Amino acid sequence: MESEKTVCGKCPICGADVVKTLKGWACADSLLSEPKCQFFLFSTVGNRKLSDSEASILLSEKRILLDGFATREGKCFSSILSFNQDGSVNMSSQIGNCPKCGGILYTGPKSVSCGNFKRQENPCNFTIWRNIGGHDLLLSQIEEIIHNGATSEAVTMYDSRGCKSDHRIGLNADKEVVRL
Repeated sequence: MESEKTVCGKCPICGADVVKTLKGWACADSLLSEPKCQFFLFSTVGNRKLSDSEASILLSEKRILLDGFATREGKCFSSILSFNQDGSVNMSSQIGNCPKCGGILYTGPKSVSCGNFKRQENPCNFTIWRNIGGHDLLLSQIEEIIHNGATSEAVTMYDSRGCKSDHRIGLNADKEVVRL
């Protein structure tokens, strides 16, 4: 008798269910006696183990920002995981274009910053801190700030006294990140 498989999301190639396996997550259609799909997401990516919830978010939203990846030399980095058309995992630290100068924005463990900060003439200091007022920004919220100038919904934050309040996070006229 075949055991019940836990569905973790939908296959980015064919749309069938993705199920948990011993070494990661596979398209249910790849487990048939005559496989119709070859999608497989290994549980370890970039020397980092993905949790079930992270895999589920990646499968549903097609992108996720994660920390704790490591090079072979042991250097830690943050990355955005997404899927290529063939279902393989793509890792990138580029998150978009800077709303202040048009340069490339890169993600790190604590912030998203413009790559033009090293520019000799007129360096760009644009930064979005990934934790604002005790709220860890999601990739979708960072992208809203970059593309729309603000988050679409308020998020719960805390002030220095520990008091809770809800605010949208956005850019002011000088392209600095502020509470709205």
